[in-house]
Amino acid sequence: LLTMTSVDVKQLFSRGHLILSHVRSHLNAQSTRTLLCLGFWSRLNLVHTKDVLSVSALADMKGDDIEMDDGWDMIEL
Repeated sequence: LLTMTSVDVKQLFSRGHLILSHVRSHLNAQSTRTLLCLGFWSRLNLVHTKDVLSVSALADMKGDDIEMDDGWDMIEL
């Protein structure tokens, strides 16, 4: 079972700095965690670059953000 908290703390803060300071400082905590998880999952080859690029090309969805259930970011290998 892998969770986001298994990432090295130094790496987490390094990536968090990049995301928060240089890309979109107005992201909420859930969005930031989502981006960090996506990067981690990508390094494990659990997601593919072409799929991320396809999704990133989609138009933004309008409406309220939903709060994800606890455990949404857990992967069981």
